[in-house]
Amino acid sequence: MTKVMGNVSSNLLQTAQEILLDKIVIIPDFPKVGIRYLDFYRTFDQYAEVRSAVIECFKERYSETKIDAIVGIANGGLSLASAFAYALNVPLHPVRKAGDTVYGAIEASVGMVYAERKLSLATDIIKPNSNVVLVDDTIATGGTFNGAIELLNKLEVNIIEIATVFETVSKQGRNNVAPVPVFSILARDNF
Repeated sequence: MTKVMGNVSSNLLQTAQEILLDKIVIIPDFPKVGIRYLDFYRTFDQYAEVRSAVIECFKERYSETKIDAIVGIANGGLSLASAFAYALNVPLHPVRKAGDTVYGAIEASVGMVYAERKLSLATDIIKPNSNVVLVDDTIATGGTFNGAIELLNKLEVNIIEIATVFETVSKQGRNNVAPVPVFSILARDNF
């Protein structure tokens, strides 16, 4: 398995973190009381400087790594993964909500901080032994990522790394997805 990731320069990472902290949209008590929801769409999709900073960090980290595809997790991860795949000129493979994949899908059930859901992935789009980066906007407990990892493992895909923008460290997601390594741009105990 190829695992050669570059470092992101401290200046680029610091700039991205500052931009994210300035533009981050947090919705209190959504989708239930006690949850502080990081609204990735209102942060990433609305602000060009956020998109640019995030994608530049990802490009610098993975540009020298042999990557066959980017795998993005719906919902927040798809716009992020799409921009990232475009920047690297590689295919995007979506992990979607069960029922949204229209043909030849496998499924996995996942538990999230605030919900349970099923994920699906088309079996005919990723070749065995492909090198992929798994992308979503946030890692908290790692539940959604574990569901996606389960799907990719069934297809015998090499997960180079998880790439995410936000990491809620107190939720232990990094530990819960081990041994898959995690790269996050902005990590905090809580947001």
